[in-house]
Amino acid sequence: MFEAGLSKHARVKEVIRKGEWCWPQASCDVVELQQRVRSIPISTAPDSIHWDKVGEVFSTASAFHGIRQRFLSVDWHDIVWHSSRIPKHAFSLWLALRGAHRTKDKLLAIGVVHSADCAFLCGETETLQHLFFQCPFSSMVWREVLLMCNIVRPLLSWADEVLWMSTHARGSAFHHNVRRLAFAATVYHLWIERNRRCFKNVFLPYQEIIRLVKQDVSGKLASGKSYPSCERYHSLCVNWGVPFGEVN
Repeated sequence: MFEAGLSKHARVKEVIRKGEWCWPQASCDVVELQQRVRSIPISTAPDSIHWDKVGEVFSTASAFHGIRQRFLSVDWHDIVWHSSRIPKHAFSLWLALRGAHRTKDKLLAIGVVHSADCAFLCGETETLQHLFFQCPFSSMVWREVLLMCNIVRPLLSWADEVLWMSTHARGSAFHHNVRRLAFAATVYHLWIERNRRCFKNVFLPYQEIIRLVKQDVSGKLASGKSYPSCERYHSLCVNWGVPFGEVN
């Protein structure tokens, strides 16, 4: 700007003469700028600010949607970003579904750790798929959580667990909400326990992880609006310690 003879406080009107662009010729630094603005028409009307197109008011939401990449909706969206979610649980589950957790196999590959042994001391390599829920420790937790959801079935691989939940935890029914909350809470507390062991050298038994999952899920359920008493939900209320007739 200095070499072009313009001050740092220069305004657009200073490069307009008789309704046409008139740029300083003393510097080649503004050539690219000249080329970029050449197609912009000059008007004598008062200045106004628009976003994207004339008449559209600027907002941070429109700016975000304008610059973000758009992808197709994923099948697991509703088991993460539902209205009853616990934010920290949803975020942790979202990271797991995106494969973004820094498990030891990833850390070993970039030289951050010297061993990829599972933090739950089973002797296997710690991967996302192993942690959820192929490890003996995590499988015991998840199996008990499924039982509290009145679900009796073999444990599946991580991808199949996600698919099962995406299929069987949709909708607004109470038992679907319980499944979504329980799934996210289990992933969250297993990851927290993994970090606790890695960074604090503190080891909680699997029964304590189950208690923490139950505490979070029951607290969320009990904090919602009252739900009409329905006998089909009685056992779920008992399992999770939620007063019957006071569930969301």
